[in-house]
Amino acid sequence: MFRVIFILIFTYLNSFAHDHLISKFEFRDDSSSQNIAKTLHPKSHINIFLPSIPYSYISKSTNAGLIRSYDNKQGWVYDLAKSHKRVDDYTYIFELRQNLKFQDGKNFTMDDVIYNLEFFRKNPFLYTNINKVDFEIIKIDEVSFKIVLKQKYEMFLTDLARVFFYTKEYIQKYNPIGAETGSATKVAGAFGMGPYILESGFAIGNKQTEKLELVANPYYWNKNFPKIKRITVYTQLDVNKAIEDITKYEGKLDLMPLPFNKKLEVLLSDYSKLIISKSTDNFVIFFNLINGNKKLQNQEIRQALNQALNQENLLNFVYKKEGKVSPFTASINFDVVKKIAQNCDFKENEFPQEKLKKLLNGLTLDIFTQDRFMFLFKGIEFQLKKYGVKFNYIITNSEKDIYEQLLTTNKNKNTKKWDMLIWGDDDWYYQNPWTVFFIYETSGAWSTIKKDDLMQEYIKELFVSKIGSDEYTEVVKKILYRARDKAYTLRVPSPNKVIAVNKEVIYKPYQGGIIPLWEIEISKDHWSIREDKEYKQELKKAIKPKRIEYEISK
Repeated sequence: MFRVIFILIFTYLNSFAHDHLISKFEFRDDSSSQNIAKTLHPKSHINIFLPSIPYSYISKSTNAGLIRSYDNKQGWVYDLAKSHKRVDDYTYIFELRQNLKFQDGKNFTMDDVIYNLEFFRKNPFLYTNINKVDFEIIKIDEVSFKIVLKQKYEMFLTDLARVFFYTKEYIQKYNPIGAETGSATKVAGAFGMGPYILESGFAIGNKQTEKLELVANPYYWNKNFPKIKRITVYTQLDVNKAIEDITKYEGKLDLMPLPFNKKLEVLLSDYSKLIISKSTDNFVIFFNLINGNKKLQNQEIRQALNQALNQENLLNFVYKKEGKVSPFTASINFDVVKKIAQNCDFKENEFPQEKLKKLLNGLTLDIFTQDRFMFLFKGIEFQLKKYGVKFNYIITNSEKDIYEQLLTTNKNKNTKKWDMLIWGDDDWYYQNPWTVFFIYETSGAWSTIKKDDLMQEYIKELFVSKIGSDEYTEVVKKILYRARDKAYTLRVPSPNKVIAVNKEVIYKPYQGGIIPLWEIEISKDHWSIREDKEYKQELKKAIKPKRIEYEISK
């Protein structure tokens, strides 16, 4: 008993000391944006670590579509398209920009548009409902064309931001058919139209190289981007080694997402600074209801595990206050989720403490996690220990290992035993809780739950509900309530983005799962281009953490 009280007091004091130290620290202003280097300086180069969905982040930087996801109210901006018109529920007319070129310098024509869209129509990705929606592509003239859906589908524009255009040679040779994860970066080469060319390496989810090299595309249509000549991307590093690289050395790492308990190391660093922002990213902790611990089949056990977690304590002591408590697994920072949470009338099935302990005592669970999430699981484990729950860990530094097990569980073909698994579910669908909802689609590879016909009906309704309408809000509410009632996941607070960045890198994060590599800039004092060998002593002084406040434009 005394030991437990001591640990609680120590944890509180540690958290208090952490916040107190930050508040009392002497900081300098971040001067990097007042000393910006020339765009595409021939020696400009940054190194970044992307431990979650690297295939998605890289594909958005090396490829281009008609529209591109963006931090605004509608969630996108025009990319290869100049404009569009939605004629009715089924028909979209697009006008292309002129003088578009592939990364190899060849002209991009209407023939390429039709060829690519026909290929996608026959080989769509498998993580929305677009694979079940047929459509026609009709050429109007050399810059305009029409897409006509054969059934109502309100998520079409959001999907379209993930439909990329490739050279015919790439499609014919490498066959980038849709899959449960990305297929846009199967091989290096000048095959796309994005701001960066993938020069070496690949990343497609359950397979990836440890390092990828990107180089600026000289033919990108928007001549304002990219800003940096070369980017090296690491996909799997030991998280503690990565933190050491970005805090103690120059030239090893320039940007990485940070475990929340490591903020102080960055603040005390000579070379890195903290950038923090609100986020629609999610930490999803799956329960394996296919072939995991049989006790998890009991809905009351799953409900008890959720009830046993003190979300405020997780937020304060484990997250270091970097997030918000949400009543649902989906981020509270989605506008529609926030709206529903504010008027939440969900009826919780609360157990008395005696029953809670009876349900959970002696429960042993196998946890499969990336090393960067151990700070979170250790916090969860600390809380559940008092109920007699024990964790056994399988730890990896690579997300591909997570996918290898997660995406084969529904077919009972996973090769590792796991009961709970965490996935860094960065908001790849952008400003849309489908990012979480798709794991409840029991026919898909991402689902680890048993048959739920009612949930499938809700999901069908979601696909045909106009985003922002009352009908849309109501079906989102039904999905949120159903998932919470069934306790399909272990809920944790919605995370902020907490990012360690080199002091001479100028970077503003998006709220969702996009890292706009093409927008990143460096100062003249950055290690890759500065003339002096040594970093100036005055620049080593700590920079106050920058908290990005978003005002989303229309």
